[in-house]
Amino acid sequence: MRRLSIKNFGPIQDASLDLGQVNVIIGQQSSGKSCVLKTACYCAWVEKRIELTQDSNPFSNKSEFIEILAYYYNMTGYIREDTYIEYETNHLKFSYNNSDQSFIMNWKSGHWTYKRPKVSYVPADRNLVAAIPGWSTLPLDENLLEFMSNWDKARKFFGKEEDILGLGISYMYDKQTNTDKIQLRNGVPMMLKESSSGIQSLFPMFVHLDYMTKGQYEDDKAKTSYDQKEERKKLLEILYEKFHKSLSLEHGTEIETIDGIEYRFTDKKEASYFKRILNNYTKTDHSEIFLEEPEDNLFPPTQCQLVNWLVESIRKHRDMLFVATHSPYILNQFIKADPKGLTIFFTHQLDEEQQLYSVRQLNEEEVREIYDNGVDMFFNFEAYV
Repeated sequence: MRRLSIKNFGPIQDASLDLGQVNVIIGQQSSGKSCVLKTACYCAWVEKRIELTQDSNPFSNKSEFIEILAYYYNMTGYIREDTYIEYETNHLKFSYNNSDQSFIMNWKSGHWTYKRPKVSYVPADRNLVAAIPGWSTLPLDENLLEFMSNWDKARKFFGKEEDILGLGISYMYDKQTNTDKIQLRNGVPMMLKESSSGIQSLFPMFVHLDYMTKGQYEDDKAKTSYDQKEERKKLLEILYEKFHKSLSLEHGTEIETIDGIEYRFTDKKEASYFKRILNNYTKTDHSEIFLEEPEDNLFPPTQCQLVNWLVESIRKHRDMLFVATHSPYILNQFIKADPKGLTIFFTHQLDEEQQLYSVRQLNEEEVREIYDNGVDMFFNFEAYV
């Protein structure tokens, strides 16, 4: 269970979303799709930070919660006096009210059932990784820099991706020159930055998503930073304090050595339970992917191939996917693929003069009507919603 409510933030006047495993939001340009997508991704990240530190205080300092969101996604102009954001899962519930700058968080009964995700936002301007060499030194938005950093990890892990989406084009990372190349069906190599806009948009997205849904679970060379090690150490202390019984340590009959430190437990059952909780918090269980406009510069059949590949890729680890799109082909292919937990949202204009929108979740009958009418539905969009 995952619920998100947004009020008075950017173009969004009101949005109440019950998110499933696969989510698609569609609507007119500048109607708040990316606003919803970014807010959902940010809230997933906040939940992760609170869970891994067992501390919500960093977000409770006046307007800190909304300021981090605005800075990271360059959305300062979206904040209004009465902006309100609420997020709820099985593990916790938090809300931020800008009227009094209050952040309130409460644990729920499923607090300790949390399983660590890898949270990633994939921006629409991802093709910059191919077009701009030396991007890591540029003053870009934080979310774009993070995507580029994740892409860098993915390309170095795979090295080569053969025949992407059956297009007859392969991707190669040249470690010696730190450059990206493609190889055409006829064997002719070329620099990624010299390829078409569609390839420059597709390949970084594909390689990154392939790492998120498969590669990261196979990557045994991923480095752990000093800050991550310190965070793990603190989390170990918190979990041990919580999940071993109150008794003198010398009376513990079961000993587990973790990160070079001995932890005593009353019996094997208690030790096993502790290790299971610890693994849930320290090992990535699944990915939560927030994907903006995957259709950019792609031919419609390629858009459909991408959706089919995505639906199949997220199945193994039950990764969560949230897609913002303008494309009827992307939407209809998701409906055709009918993945478990598919939820579809439309942005709906409330006030034409002030450009304010709400978000509406479609029921099964409406989803079927969209699929039956195909592209024609989008030429009668206002009448439909």
